[in-house]
Amino acid sequence: MRWGNSPSNVAARLIQSRTSHSPHLAGRRCSRRRGRSLVPRQPGDCQPRGGRMNKPLALVQPFDYLTTMDFEPIKSKRIFEEVSRQIEDQIQSGKLKAGAKLPNERELSATFAVSRHTVREALRSLESIGHLEFRKGAKGGAFVAKSNPQPFTKIMRGMVQVGGISLEQLTEARLAIESAVITTVCKLDDLDLRPLEANVDAAEALTTAGKMQEKTALNVEFHLLLADLTDNPILIMTMRALMNILLDVIQEVGSVMGIDVIKSRRRFLKHLRDRDSASAVREMERHLNVLHEHYVRAASKKSKGGVRGHG
Repeated sequence: MRWGNSPSNVAARLIQSRTSHSPHLAGRRCSRRRGRSLVPRQPGDCQPRGGRMNKPLALVQPFDYLTTMDFEPIKSKRIFEEVSRQIEDQIQSGKLKAGAKLPNERELSATFAVSRHTVREALRSLESIGHLEFRKGAKGGAFVAKSNPQPFTKIMRGMVQVGGISLEQLTEARLAIESAVITTVCKLDDLDLRPLEANVDAAEALTTAGKMQEKTALNVEFHLLLADLTDNPILIMTMRALMNILLDVIQEVGSVMGIDVIKSRRRFLKHLRDRDSASAVREMERHLNVLHEHYVRAASKKSKGGVRGHG
């Protein structure tokens, strides 16, 4: 699989991204070019190819002009927006708590006296902003989200697709969040590291067996389990969003296979048991920097068509 210009090529866009660039306008004979202003010099001096003069172009007004305008509230709402508002009010007031299951579409339709299509549209709008999450199966349905990273993930994926996030920035963000998580975990009075230890044991067995896909899933899960220990929904949500972007990168360029990852995990867990946050942060930083160099090299080779990914 070679990289092209598809937005799905996450690693390619991450490594090619350095700074944000504004889109350039093309084909405007009256525009100033070469880094200068792209608006016409004067309203009306833009002359098309036929010699006839168009109507003067309306220039964008400065922001201080817009602040003097009087806007009137929009009184009419689509029905689904009113349904969304009422459910959102229940969530924000605490009447609907995190993890609570909402009534099914038929029951909500009867309660609000609206169609099931309207209810479905309202629920989807609440899911898009992270208030609800949908689960499948016999016990599935719409639930009040605990720490839903999907809206945040969508924003970051969009930034990656337009070249707004680089691999360096992703690693820098991970270092900051991991450090905050580690510091918080080391302050816990009751610290249960058994889930993390079981994760490392399983990852070691898979590494020895050469089972890359399963091992990668456990490596990602390690960071999620670590964040879960904080019981801080903001840290948990941010960690999950970052790991979702990392999974996109891994799918493109492949994972890291090696027993050195397991050794790093063992040292890290020892520092956590000792409540030595400084040493734990240093170990995590060293590990993430090693991973970063791997992803940079792999992404560079793949962008030139030199290797194929493992994802």
